[in-house]
Amino acid sequence: MGLADKGKKFIIFGVFIITAGFAFNNYFLLLLSLILFFSAVVSLPAFDLSLNIEDLEVHRELEKEKLFKDDFLHVKVIIKNNGNKKFDFLEILDQYDDQIFRRVLGENFISTRINAFSEVRFSYVLAPRIRGEQKLGPLKVIVKDRLGFNAEERIVPESIQDVLVYPPYEDIRKIEVMGSKRAAGINFGIHRSKQLGIGSDFYGMRHYVVGDEYRKIDWKASARLQDLIVREFETERAIDIVILVDSSESMGAGEVENTKFEFVVRAAMLLAKIALERHDNVGVFVFSDEKNCEFLRPASTSAGQFFIILDFLARVRPRGSKKLPEAMEFLNKRYAKRSLMFLLSDLDTQETAAIEGLQKLRSRGHEVIVISPFSPWFEILGLENMTVTDKAIAEAIAERMMEHVMKIKSGAQRMNVPLISVGPDEMLDTILTEYLQAKKKGKAA
Repeated sequence: MGLADKGKKFIIFGVFIITAGFAFNNYFLLLLSLILFFSAVVSLPAFDLSLNIEDLEVHRELEKEKLFKDDFLHVKVIIKNNGNKKFDFLEILDQYDDQIFRRVLGENFISTRINAFSEVRFSYVLAPRIRGEQKLGPLKVIVKDRLGFNAEERIVPESIQDVLVYPPYEDIRKIEVMGSKRAAGINFGIHRSKQLGIGSDFYGMRHYVVGDEYRKIDWKASARLQDLIVREFETERAIDIVILVDSSESMGAGEVENTKFEFVVRAAMLLAKIALERHDNVGVFVFSDEKNCEFLRPASTSAGQFFIILDFLARVRPRGSKKLPEAMEFLNKRYAKRSLMFLLSDLDTQETAAIEGLQKLRSRGHEVIVISPFSPWFEILGLENMTVTDKAIAEAIAERMMEHVMKIKSGAQRMNVPLISVGPDEMLDTILTEYLQAKKKGKAA
């Protein structure tokens, strides 16, 4: 509890008056200053006795605690006065980091009065700027007296809430707009690998042979052709897929909302969604060095695996140095089943270390595809506005990095591991196309 800004100005004015009173030997000014000081001294304990801030109950309600980056968060704040005295001047501020959230509707504070045993509400809408585990709050309560001289300020205990922000859903929404999962294959020019059996997708018709099940006979077609015709269906062989996400510090370079790591997370989310819809088992391995490795084992949609993967990826931030051999050894000790693996990494490490890491995966019989965000295409922004010198430096960096990647690519080719360098506009399409091509070829089946 203490003086409000208005009360402080009141005291400063009193000091000015008493100084003037002594300077001009004016007893009227001295008396006025004494009245001002006395009023301030008396009003403070009177304010303390008249109101009890503990009677206020303030809490926040969130429409949801998990949302996608391109979604909105509706926040409600409820203030209850559980006492028998009203509060004439009450301010509530719900704090948030404006670098993490953007307010799109309403206000995150209120100045109001609240009667005894009553309730006041206000709400506002936020849009997250950054993926990850973010915090909202705390709530601040300020109570003032009628004259505005005195104020009491409190932070509401335990009013900081965690909000989990997933990568943007727009990438998946684009796929959904295309239609069914079969439409996804058609749009990207890739057809599924077919295995005849008792599936759910129609494959074709043929003449009946002895031994065929009667339930497969198409009686309408048989009547039309005057011969027994059998309907055949296709089924797709499920495979295990592990998405290897490089979460080392080098992946965090670039603009906060568009780093290499953010693009990789989006690509991993898209691949997981499409693969799970095609009944594959999908897992994720996040790594940097041997101390920063987390593994989510492959599972199918029956366990709600997509949202488990979203939670898993949303909490990860770039940290640690990149140590591919040690990280791949960590994975080999915990997972041995032959799988199709997508390594998403900028490969910003020594060539020998990168090749050794790939060798460890291939030694277990895994099919490996490397999708590498090419660092200069992600980090060098606004190239057209650069000076001639800056452009020359940027081009030199890009050329040197390309030489580095090509050396690793040469070693990867000897292991039959494709390595594709991609830019921001190519990553999502590339990973989806590579997955569908791998399915067509029946890799890791």
